[in-house]
Amino acid sequence: MTVNFIFNSVFTTYMNKKDGTIDLVIIGSGLTGLSAAIAAYSKNPDLKVKLFGIPYNTITAKKGTIDTIPGIESVVGVDYIVQILGQIEKFNNEYISSFSSSEEQNDNLEMKGKRIEIEEEKISKIKKEEENFVLVTEEGETIRAKAVILAYDLPELKGAIKGEEEFESQGLSYCAVCDGALFRGKKVCIIGKDNFAARGALFLRKYCRKVTVICPSSTLDIDKRFMKKLEKSPNVKIKYGIDLSKVEVVGTQFVTGIKFVEDGEEKELSVNAVFIELKDKPDLSMLKELDIKINEEGFLVTNSKKETTIPGIFAAGVITGEEDYCAILMGEGYKAGINAVNYINKK
Repeated sequence: MTVNFIFNSVFTTYMNKKDGTIDLVIIGSGLTGLSAAIAAYSKNPDLKVKLFGIPYNTITAKKGTIDTIPGIESVVGVDYIVQILGQIEKFNNEYISSFSSSEEQNDNLEMKGKRIEIEEEKISKIKKEEENFVLVTEEGETIRAKAVILAYDLPELKGAIKGEEEFESQGLSYCAVCDGALFRGKKVCIIGKDNFAARGALFLRKYCRKVTVICPSSTLDIDKRFMKKLEKSPNVKIKYGIDLSKVEVVGTQFVTGIKFVEDGEEKELSVNAVFIELKDKPDLSMLKELDIKINEEGFLVTNSKKETTIPGIFAAGVITGEEDYCAILMGEGYKAGINAVNYINKK
C-alpha cells in the first residue's frame, strides 16, 4: 500500500465526514444500479457510494430462470441478485482489511465504514445546490452527493383494470414469478404483453393447471424463443386484441374470475388468480425541479457516456428506453459507474 493511497483515502473520508457529502448516489438497486456500484468501486475504491432501492423488488429479481447471461448457463433472477450482493459485501470487507490492523488507528481514521451501502428508502426529490446535488428521501432525510446515477426500474402500470384495487393481494398480483407458486394446480390469468408477460406465463405454466394470457394488442411482441416455448405449452392459451378498458376482475372475498370482451362478445373466465404484467413510463417526479431532457416517449435522454443534460447526473437502463436484457442492464450500469467516477475525479 502506498503513502499516497493512504493519504487520499483518509482525506476523502475526512472531507465526506466533515460536510456530509457522499461521492456517488445511485438511485435503483437492481442489476443496473448494482453494476454501476461495482464499476465505481473498481475505478476508485476510495469513493463513498450509496444505493437507494430494494434489490429483491427489481426486474431481474422477478425474472425467474435466466439463461441468456454470457458465461452463466442458468440462474434464477433472485439468486443472481443475491450473488451480486455477496460480491459487493466482499469488496467492502476487502477495503476495510486493506488498512492497518491497528484498531486504534482504524478508529481514528474512521475507515471502518462500507464503501458501498444500500438503503431501502425512496428518494422523493433531487435539487442542484452549487457544485453538488441535494437529495431528499420520503422520510425527509437530506443527502448531498457529488454525482447521481438514475438506474431504477419502470413502475407497474396500475389502475388500468377494473377491480384491481379491490382484489390486490386477494388473488391479484403484479408479479407472476413472486406469487405464481401459491396457485399450484389452479387456473390463472396473466394480463400484459412484451417479455414481462412472456416470462410470467412461462413461469406460471410450471405450476398452474391452465394459464390464459390476456394481450391488449394483436401480438405479444416478445422474443421468438419465448414464443416457441409458449406455443409448445399445452396449458397456455393466448387471447389477442383485448380492450383493457373492458376487462374486469371479479370475485367475492377473493378473485373468482375475469370478464372481458372478445370479438364483440362479452365473456367471463373462471380463474383463481390474476397477474398484471404491465409496465408504466418512468416515474420522473423526483426530477421536477431540474431542467432535464426527456424524449417524446417519456424516457431520459443520455449521450454515449450515459450523461443526461445536467452535468453530474447520469442515467442508465430501462429508464432511458433500453430493453431489460441482463447483459444490456449490466453494461449500461457499468458505463454509467465508470463515467460518474471520471466526472467526480475531474472535480
